[in-house]
Amino acid sequence: MNRSCVLGIDLGTSALKLMAVSPEGRTVASAREPYETITNCEGQAEQRCADWLKALSRAASKVHSRGKLRVEAIGITGQMPTLVVLNGTKPCGRAITWQDSRADSWTSERVNKELREDIYRRTGVIMDGRYLAPMFGFHCALRPSRFLSAKDFLFLALTGVFATDPSTASGYGLYNLKSKSWDAELCSFWKIPVEQLPSIMSSLCSAPLSTAGSKMVSCAPGIPVFVGCADSVAGVYALSGNAPQKDTVHIVTGSSTVIIKCDSQPHWDAYGRYLVTPLVGERSYGREADLLASGSAREWAQNLFAVNNNNRRSFWHSAYEISAGAEGLLFAPYLAGGEQGVIWNPRLKAALIGLTCAHGPAHIARALIEGMSFEIRRCIEAFEDRPITSVRTTGWITQNIPELQILTDILGKPVHAVKLESASAMGAALLTNTIDFRTYLTNTKTFDLESTKYNNRYNEVYARYVAEFSAKDPSQGKPC
Repeated sequence: MNRSCVLGIDLGTSALKLMAVSPEGRTVASAREPYETITNCEGQAEQRCADWLKALSRAASKVHSRGKLRVEAIGITGQMPTLVVLNGTKPCGRAITWQDSRADSWTSERVNKELREDIYRRTGVIMDGRYLAPMFGFHCALRPSRFLSAKDFLFLALTGVFATDPSTASGYGLYNLKSKSWDAELCSFWKIPVEQLPSIMSSLCSAPLSTAGSKMVSCAPGIPVFVGCADSVAGVYALSGNAPQKDTVHIVTGSSTVIIKCDSQPHWDAYGRYLVTPLVGERSYGREADLLASGSAREWAQNLFAVNNNNRRSFWHSAYEISAGAEGLLFAPYLAGGEQGVIWNPRLKAALIGLTCAHGPAHIARALIEGMSFEIRRCIEAFEDRPITSVRTTGWITQNIPELQILTDILGKPVHAVKLESASAMGAALLTNTIDFRTYLTNTKTFDLESTKYNNRYNEVYARYVAEFSAKDPSQGKPC
């Protein structure tokens, strides 16, 4: 007998994750298929769209091989903002990912302070060269082509429909939060005809799986494929569904880390420090901040100091044994370069302060863990117009309890951890509305942490950290 399930697809930054989820919210089968990011020159970060589709087919084959499945629906999410330029319905060249920084300088020359503030009031985004409109202007302005974000391209490949959702539309840099439509004046500024853009639909809308799409995922044609949402928003949905608490912050860790506080209406920051992001549902918005390097920063550290896979566990264990404060060493974890969290400085580079001959790899790793946690705390403090009393988190950090305890001690708030294989893929599956959310929560592994005596020590270290790494470039000392 075939087992009923839905598929959740996450077109991630480094790999595609596919989960088959039962109506009770249990993971029936899953697969992960990586793909290459091309970085031949400084600032470049491109991927082949064909690699994404091949990864999806391979992942679907693996999932189906693990049992007889009757797929009832498909939900999708994906990395953003990642630009896919189209010739008809086919990709024209490689996709330019959100990690690509080549359009940053070009964009900053065209967007002055007044325009930047106006764009923020309209769209909730803090404009730089990593949004689709300036990416398209810099790389592809002479091509009269349609373009999509990565998730929207996947939806097109599966259904033949050009569509996006509000959360993904925000990554275009053209979505007006008040009118809930493309902003005609911003489209004119970037010289992008509105007809080149996809239609905007609710994340909960769907289109039938096409014949071509059915071959890709080995499912019956005609089943609903849901428009879905941005990967960060899907992660929040996996943590709290469509009823997130207003006094809670959600942290989703992956290659990057997303920090989101939920509101019932858009809430702009007077200082323009955080994004305003549409979430799932008509009256749900997020104050959002993103750390560009977190999981990728950990990978950098272990590749540098623990080349042998067998040494990686002991490498991190040695970092956990270092005392709080890393014996005076501070690490600004801006390893991806560019803006980070709520600082928004395109010149940011990672930096170590206080390094001596007494420090070794374990101290650097400990300082990196603490630095990432300090930046999360900085983001949460920017959100707090009223006290935030708790934190919900998922992703790789829930597999590393000592690191999660460090984060808890630095935040000084209770942390509820939800262990999910892929929060974004699970969130995409939940968006199909075929899974009972309460049963899903019951069947999901969770645990809670409280801050310890080290919170006081970390308050002192955090004050020093913020003084050293304020809104300045730590490597050059230039103001933001």
